[in-house]
Parts: sequence; C-alpha cells; structure tokens
Amino acid sequence: MQKSPETIQQAEPPKRIALMAGSFDPFTIGHASIVERGLALFDEVVVAVGQHPDKPHTDAGERADAIAAIYSDQPRVRVIVSRQLTADTAREVGARFLLRGVRSVRDFEYERDMADVNRELGEGLETVLLTALPHLSAVSSSVVRDIASYGKDVSQYLPQPSSAQSTSATDNGIR
Repeated sequence: MQKSPETIQQAEPPKRIALMAGSFDPFTIGHASIVERGLALFDEVVVAVGQHPDKPHTDAGERADAIAAIYSDQPRVRVIVSRQLTADTAREVGARFLLRGVRSVRDFEYERDMADVNRELGEGLETVLLTALPHLSAVSSSVVRDIASYGKDVSQYLPQPSSAQSTSATDNGIR
C-alpha cells in the first residue's frame, strides 16, 4: 500500500553550520565582512573566540560579549568562547565547515596548511576560504591594536556597536 503525498514526511536537510574561530582581538570590519558573506552560504555561523597564548591583550569572554552585541539581532550568528582545538569546537557545535578569511597569498598558504590539519583532525571537516574585499585587505586586528596604542581613533575599523565601546588605546577592548 502506497502512502499518499500528504502522509510522507520529508526529513529536513541538516543545517549547514560553519565555525569561524579566532582570537578576534579586536573583532574588525574585516571579520564582520566574512561573517556577513558566510551567512549567504550557511544556515548558521558560529563565531568561536579563543585566547591565543601569544596574544593575551583582552579577555576572551569580554571579546565574545562585544561580538555578540554586534549580532544581537541576527539569530543565525552564535558567539561562543572556546579553549580547545578548532576541530573539537566544530564537532561540539555541529559544524561541518570552517569559515576563514584570507587577505594575501601568505594568509592563503597558512590557511591551506591549517585546512589539511583540520580536515584530518575533524574527520572530513572542510574549510571555506573567502578572500577579503579589496578595501579591507589591509585591515587586521594587529594593525588596529597598533594604531590604538598611539591613542588614535580606530572606530572606522570596528563594526558597530563595538566601535562605540573601544575606540582608543585607553578604552576597554584594545590594549
């Protein structure tokens, strides 16, 4: 006996979740561009804020809170703090993809090597690389920190609302 079309239930395809991991110290308009463009490709983007041992400028929890405030009206972006390997975090949040931005050939070579490692550690975890938009190719967290260390306004490099919170070296968020 065949079921009528009304009684056949279609299973929903699995959500396409991408993990974007980094120290984001601070989270820049370049990072925001990758998240926004990633939303066109994935159902959800999880931003995992880590504490890099060589970059102890601000607390990962504070950075995660600032990023979450930027996306407070975007239900498809989730922000977490991670203190483990990226592949393990991806598995934990159900991500099958890593979302990364590249500004240069040097970035690409590094990301290609990391993609190979994460694919092995993450049992098939794939890395999607998005190239920086031309006007953002020089924007990096380290450049923003350097400018801020001279007391200069860096709000043009930070997405709202974080720019209102951290616009100079003396404000919390950039040290």
